[in-house]
Amino acid sequence: MSTALDSPLNVPPGRNQPKAAHNIAWLIAERGLKAVGGVSMGILIARHLGPEHYGSYGAAIGLATLAKEGVMLGFDRMIRRDLASRPGDAGKIIGSSVSLGLALAFAVALGLSALAGQLAPDEETRQLTLIVVWMALPQAFFSCEIWFESVGQARPLVWTRNAVWILSLVSRVALVLCNARVTTFAIMALAEWAITYGAVVWLLRRLHGHEFAYRPERTQIRAWFREGWPAVLMVILGSTADRIMVMAVKSLAPNIAEAGYLNAALRITEIWWSISVIVAAVLLPRIVSQQKTNPVRAEQAIQLYANASLLVGFIAATAVTLTAPFAVPLLFGPAYAPSALVMVILFWSGPVVFSAIARSQFWVTRGKLILDLPSVSAITLLQLTLTYLLVPRYGAIGAAIAMTAAQWFGFYGIALIVPALRRASRAQFHAFLALISPAATIRFLHTFVSGMLTK
Repeated sequence: MSTALDSPLNVPPGRNQPKAAHNIAWLIAERGLKAVGGVSMGILIARHLGPEHYGSYGAAIGLATLAKEGVMLGFDRMIRRDLASRPGDAGKIIGSSVSLGLALAFAVALGLSALAGQLAPDEETRQLTLIVVWMALPQAFFSCEIWFESVGQARPLVWTRNAVWILSLVSRVALVLCNARVTTFAIMALAEWAITYGAVVWLLRRLHGHEFAYRPERTQIRAWFREGWPAVLMVILGSTADRIMVMAVKSLAPNIAEAGYLNAALRITEIWWSISVIVAAVLLPRIVSQQKTNPVRAEQAIQLYANASLLVGFIAATAVTLTAPFAVPLLFGPAYAPSALVMVILFWSGPVVFSAIARSQFWVTRGKLILDLPSVSAITLLQLTLTYLLVPRYGAIGAAIAMTAAQWFGFYGIALIVPALRRASRAQFHAFLALISPAATIRFLHTFVSGMLTK
């Protein structure tokens, strides 16, 4: 059966859209490779540095991630949508995004550098922060890689990114063998990020540079701000609350090693969470296309997506609960044994995180991004409040409880309280019924995806 989702998206002239299944396969394979390699390298570095220094490194990287998200301002979802729905305007969209990103990158990096003395609780963390916040600068070119993902040309992007990534892995192993200090790893993180985006920009110009006229347009930037101002607020609220958690534990916990315990647990947890973003990035453009021509099938896709998001989150959380008490000390070493319970608690926020990503992506396509604002505000307020109350007594475990409890209340609790959110979250609530018969969810999802992704 041929549907809108079976047809390729519009792409620049002379280019054939690969099958979405191939696109997903390449991106998931990349995520799988980086999950294994990234976790392995994170474990190696954590064992090398020890909980105290690894906590300082994690606190600085948290601020660097905040800086990178500040560059995107939450506009990445709208840019992804615009590139998928208006491929002919790709040059204008990318040019506008890069121009805005560069301005924001300098502002964010300089601002966090000026505040490093107040944000960092010790000299080592301050020095690391002054290095890694400049990862915001190459992040300004994020729309270049979004273009490859949106039009289904993931293969050259994956090869390019992973060539740089493998080189960085080899370099980090050499640093560990040379007994390098923690500041050297911060410099390596900055170099890897800069080289990665430099390579992606080179790839886009080499393969498609003649097809685009890169020109920033104020009207496009104004349109993003006009539609996306809720995303800006959500970045300020949600990203700040999430990215300062390791720094907060380092400042509030009675034992400085607690920050290392949390950072080790987050290292694995965040890699798992990122899979939901990759899947959404590939499937969203095709479901957007189908909404215009086959809304019934699009609604079915949305419900199946919600069902699978919740089911996968529960399966992963259960698996980690059973294995973490043995796996974490074995992998990270006995010094990180307290990270096991921290990771278990964090993984139980996975069912919410996966569902939230799915819901948020579809709200963007329908121009309802503002509906996310009450949830993000509630999550931020509750998470920071619980962190302040729990971390001084319970350390990293208190931080994990704060993050997980805030996610569940902010997503489902606020949706039950606010009528507009309850109506808009119907698919996510119906997904709990699908947990009763997970085999049916898996079977119907397989049938739907097979029909959607094959020509």
